[in-house]
Formats: sequence, structure tokens, C-alpha cells
Amino acid sequence: MGTCKLLLPWEKKTVLAHLLEQWRKLGVAQIAPVVDASNRMLKSALNDSEFSCDAWIENSFPERGMFSSLQEASRWRGWRSGLTHWIIALGDQPQIEISTLRLLLNASQQNPTRICQPVFCDVAAHPLILPKHHFFELAESYAEDLRTFVRNHEQLRLRIPVNDPSVTADLDTQEEYAHWHSSAGLPGR
Repeated sequence: MGTCKLLLPWEKKTVLAHLLEQWRKLGVAQIAPVVDASNRMLKSALNDSEFSCDAWIENSFPERGMFSSLQEASRWRGWRSGLTHWIIALGDQPQIEISTLRLLLNASQQNPTRICQPVFCDVAAHPLILPKHHFFELAESYAEDLRTFVRNHEQLRLRIPVNDPSVTADLDTQEEYAHWHSSAGLPGR
């Protein structure tokens, strides 16, 4: 897309600020974004959102893809003790309804040993919720990506049907951004 998607405007703030606000409203115990270690603008935006540098995770090799960010998160030593689940949320999905996120959180509480994943029209999507044990397995996993990792644990996957097409979409192009931005009832840029 040519720009940091997390810094795009969304609801009179940035995508980043919107996502942080959503998860805070839902009462999650800890939020720890994974960021490209060289992205100074994003780090500045996190500071502006009341995140100190010890509250985010740096990925020094983002060119290795999303799975490398998950592995960095799994290795990170800053997690609070007592956490039981980790939410794997994409930074370019501000359009997901908070009711959908709440449904996933409730499903993970009711099924604490399962990997919870939303499904829309038979398409598995994001965000995923991993139990503690499986989250920490990511660090040393030889899976090539998250999809393979989840398939390797298929017997534990709980597919949660949702009535929210946005779980299968992200903001990879200007057209997708414009579509979801207007679908959310937001004014033009």
C-alpha cells in the first residue's frame, strides 16, 4: 500500500488508536503490539497512545513475514503472569465489529483448551485466540506460517461462525481501505 496502515485515519483517529481502543473496551488484560523495529513513526504513535517501549515487541526481521512477528511475541519476556489466552489480531482490520470480537472472547472463555477462529461463509479468518500452551509453542515452531501451525493442531480448532464479512478482509490496497472506511460510515479522507 506504500504507507504504514496503522497510521491511516479511522474514526477521527488512526487505525492504531482505534484498534487499541477496541481491545481496551473489551477489557483484555494486556496489549502488546509487534512492530517493525525500524518504524520510528509507528513507535512514536505508540508512545502517543500511552505505550512505553517496554510494552511493545520489536521484530527486527519483518521481511520474514507475519509468522516471524508471532514467534517474536511468543519469545517475549514481558507477558504478565496469569494470562491464559493470546489474541492474534491483525493491525489492518479496524473494520471488524466489536460484537464479533466479543463473541470470539466469549467462545474462548467457554472453550479454554481450544484454538478459537472466526469463520465467515466457510472461510477461516482473523483474529484467532490461542490458549497459553499453543501460543508459547509458536516460538520454536517449524511451521511455515500461522495457517500451517493451526492446521497442525486441527483437532483443537474451534471454528466460530460469525455474521461479519470483515473478518476475511484487511486493508492491503487503497481500494480496500476506501471500501471498509466507507462501509464503517466514516467520512472520506
